[in-house]
Amino acid sequence: MKKTIFTLILLLLSASVSLQAQESKIRAGAGLVYATDINNLGLALKGVYTFTPEWEGAFGFTHILKKDYVSYNIVDLDAHYVFAQTSDEMSFYGLAGLALNFWKVDFGDNEWFGGSATGSDAGLNLGVGMNYLLSSNLRLVPELRFTVLDGSFARLGATVQYSF
Repeated sequence: MKKTIFTLILLLLSASVSLQAQESKIRAGAGLVYATDINNLGLALKGVYTFTPEWEGAFGFTHILKKDYVSYNIVDLDAHYVFAQTSDEMSFYGLAGLALNFWKVDFGDNEWFGGSATGSDAGLNLGVGMNYLLSSNLRLVPELRFTVLDGSFARLGATVQYSF
């Protein structure tokens, strides 16, 4: 999984070199997330591609930190629709997309019930977010999303994204 993330980051960086003479269409960044029902913090990586002023596509990876023997990795494939541009510095968007949730339960070498189990679920993301321009290439992007699957949960977080 680490090799996949590293490869995606390299692809985003190499694509940015060819796009620097054009208007920026690619953003990438990292941030923190809090997942309800899981009741734990996580780390998020996100890449966004702007198709039109109204439509964006987004890829995200979130790792929810281990708690009570369980850890989660979530891959998000989303579409953003910018429905309000309040100023050059701020816009709001709705999001919908696919969530792939990978979980692992690891009890370690517990004398009563040691071992581990893994699994995955697919679900639907629905939510809202905001783009706030901090500088010419840097944005703060808070987001609230609800992931509908067996064991649904909400995620509240924010990333800082760099425009390439």
